[in-house]
Amino acid sequence: MPAKNRKKTGKKPQTFGFSVTIFLWALAIGLVSVFWALFISGPVRLHDAQLAATEKVIREAVPGIRGLEQNIFAYVTWQGYTEETLYWFDNNGGQLTTRGIETLDYDAAKENAKENYNIEADSIELAFGYDSPVYELHGSGKLLMLDYDTLTRIYEREDKD
Repeated sequence: MPAKNRKKTGKKPQTFGFSVTIFLWALAIGLVSVFWALFISGPVRLHDAQLAATEKVIREAVPGIRGLEQNIFAYVTWQGYTEETLYWFDNNGGQLTTRGIETLDYDAAKENAKENYNIEADSIELAFGYDSPVYELHGSGKLLMLDYDTLTRIYEREDKD
């Protein structure tokens, strides 16, 4: 309707009050919270529960295991040790292999990396390569994985760190 043909009724346009605005804000915050719980917190909690379940299986299979940690290379594995044995497990807690603790020789692995691959190791730890345990060395801007038993190179690349 054109403005000059409109009748003035004297009524104010209908508005919704401050309480409706508060309700809508509360609804929006509630929805964001629910989506956060479902799509962000939920998967994190599930992942934590899976880690705890795997750790429980390993601790039941090898009472007194220490230094238990997860490693990811070709697939997820776990490593730990007792006073006499080194252990490697798959992601479900199944034992992959063991070695006697007396076979552990970080110094030989570091020396091999320096002499044969020109890598000065800043850190060294145990991991699991494609199908066997390895020494994982970081240094000189590289990552080097040496077979645990033979100290031959399994994998080498520029380090991301």
